[in-house]
Amino acid sequence: MADHGLKFEIESKTVAEFRSLDKSGELILQPEYQRQAVWPERAKVSLMETILLGYPIPEIYLSYETSPEGEQTASVVDGQQRLTSLLGFLNNKFPLDGLEDEQLREKFEGKFFKELPDDVRQEFFQYRFPIRRLSNLADEFVRAVFARVNRVNMVLTEQELRNALLPGPFNDFLKDCSAHEISSLSGVFSGERRKRGGDLEFYAEVFGTCIFGLSNKKAELNERYDKISSDFEDYRDRAAEFLKLLTYLGDTVKWVGRTRWSNIVDMFTLLHSSWGLREDLYGAGQGRATQVRELLDLFQRAVSVRKRKGENGEAAGLLESLAAMTGITVTEAESVVDDYTSGIRNSSDLGSRRVRSQQLTFLLSKKLAS
Repeated sequence: MADHGLKFEIESKTVAEFRSLDKSGELILQPEYQRQAVWPERAKVSLMETILLGYPIPEIYLSYETSPEGEQTASVVDGQQRLTSLLGFLNNKFPLDGLEDEQLREKFEGKFFKELPDDVRQEFFQYRFPIRRLSNLADEFVRAVFARVNRVNMVLTEQELRNALLPGPFNDFLKDCSAHEISSLSGVFSGERRKRGGDLEFYAEVFGTCIFGLSNKKAELNERYDKISSDFEDYRDRAAEFLKLLTYLGDTVKWVGRTRWSNIVDMFTLLHSSWGLREDLYGAGQGRATQVRELLDLFQRAVSVRKRKGENGEAAGLLESLAAMTGITVTEAESVVDDYTSGIRNSSDLGSRRVRSQQLTFLLSKKLAS
């Protein structure tokens, strides 16, 4: 058994003690490796109900650090969702809606914490959480504990584990991508996907694909992520190029309502195809950028019509316009759209990804060469 000098002291803390730690600024609820608060209201209420009933709750892991000046902080390694919910209830952020226990429901349904009787609030403050205390450990060990505990409990996504175990410049770059204007313009990420790190995983996968080529997501994502993370200096220039491409597409694509580019599958293809043509795209001038904008809009509309099996007349008009814009025949345009649409199925499959990228790259190349 490996010996890292880890010490896990067992103790307990009351709700009142956690509130005091939070008010004094000594409690760090969301260390850099932690995920965002994602619990739905029903889960929060269920935890408050458990406390009101006096039932036990799984232990919380706290990592304590003491400075040479004697200042102490406690970072939440495991239990962030529970403590965030607890403090939210104490601060009257949500009421007790949907209580399961009949007696509690009759007394407290719909009430905020401040509306509970004095004796109930006093007893609530005295409820004790079991604590595992980690004292003055190196950051790498705290992260390892966080990842190990959550992996065993099956509560983290793969990307949340990567965020915990692989901090640093690559992770910072992915956050820059996620914060880029194109992420909000496209509407490609739901709030839930962002909370669970899905946006970071998406950009990690696309960037890895731009560097190393198309692959099956499940087969190579982790390997590529580890390589880029450990040697990010070798990829820093290409990371800057990738952000430049995001800016170009953010300024060029017609972001009106929800388009094909608002889907993960299509956005992935757009970024990968554009990466290979980026020098031609940048050098084409404003007039050509406008034409690229119209081409991408026309193409995504044609794919949408094909996918939902729209009227033949509608499809025919779009295909004719697409052919005229790129200098190909209507038959070729129809083949491109059909092949791309077929590649949307089994979207993470290597063959499907290759088909989509080939067809979109073909159209963009035709337009840029005309």
